[in-house]
Amino acid sequence: MNTASNAARATTANVSLFGKLRALALHALNLHLQNCAVIAEAYRRPL
Repeated sequence: MNTASNAARATTANVSLFGKLRALALHALNLHLQNCAVIAEAYRRPL
């Protein structure tokens, strides 16, 4: 019973970790796309 409780706790921590990593990756992707949009806009405009 204790082993099952520990396994459930580890699974919850694992899911929480991957959820945080996913959120971080999505945030980084969003920042990257915003940066690309700024560069594209700057490149499109005449000097």
